[in-house]
Amino acid sequence: MTRRVPAFAVVGYKNSGKTTLVAKLVAGLTQLGYRVGTCKHDGAHELRLDAEGTDSSKHRGAGADVVLVAGRTEAFWQRTYREEPPLDAWLEQLSDPALGLDVIVVEGWKRSDLSKIVLPSAEKLEQLSNVLAYAVESSRPPIADEGAGVYDREDVEGLIHMILARVLRNAPPSH
Repeated sequence: MTRRVPAFAVVGYKNSGKTTLVAKLVAGLTQLGYRVGTCKHDGAHELRLDAEGTDSSKHRGAGADVVLVAGRTEAFWQRTYREEPPLDAWLEQLSDPALGLDVIVVEGWKRSDLSKIVLPSAEKLEQLSNVLAYAVESSRPPIADEGAGVYDREDVEGLIHMILARVLRNAPPSH
């Protein structure tokens, strides 16, 4: 079995700023030399990478369950399944040593067992497991949870230091 690459999730409700924070964390970790993979959950939409009329859409239209489009510098993999695979299946694929990742940033999957950075909603705050930190807007009153820090969501540097210590256990980049 492949060694699992360290991973954590950024979770919150729709339009809470998850993607913005993920992009900032990825940029910050990358600047420090870490190879970062991301995994985004979108249970609300039917995903489509292939535009109508492309060869890949013709392959899918003909019934292919898996379509891989490979170019000189990037590839896209599209798979059809009857039941949504669990997050662990995706993390296992991203942990393939050939990818050489140091960390995986997951967007979504708030019910998973992963360590989480939570972007709380003004209306809703639910009890989630394995909360590393809450990333709040500076205008919000602080919230506290046993063992979880509270960060301003603009304090990307502080969040990255916490990720380095608690998720990566201060391991240096592998490359």
